[in-house]
Amino acid sequence: MIKVNVQTKDNWIIGMDVNGHAEYAEHGNDLVCAGVSCIMFGLCNALDMLCQIEAEAISNKITINIEAPTEHTQLIMQTALIQLQTVEQQFSKFITIKIQEV
Repeated sequence: MIKVNVQTKDNWIIGMDVNGHAEYAEHGNDLVCAGVSCIMFGLCNALDMLCQIEAEAISNKITINIEAPTEHTQLIMQTALIQLQTVEQQFSKFITIKIQEV
């Protein structure tokens, strides 16, 4: 299962942690993993190119921490969260999203 943990503070998304494998299908044919990977790498690239924020990616885990959130980072993070929630609506057995106020 893919686990997405979103950290918020004062209604601002300040972090996101994504790890695990969907196990929807065999490695190389797993559409859920592929979809989540595309969303997350697009998110990482957008934050890097537009906001100069780098994510930490290790094996099957991506961690994003935003120390000084802005309207730009918020819009990018909200967009990714909406995309992930769309995947979760269709494949809830393979991905869970938890949002936690810190």
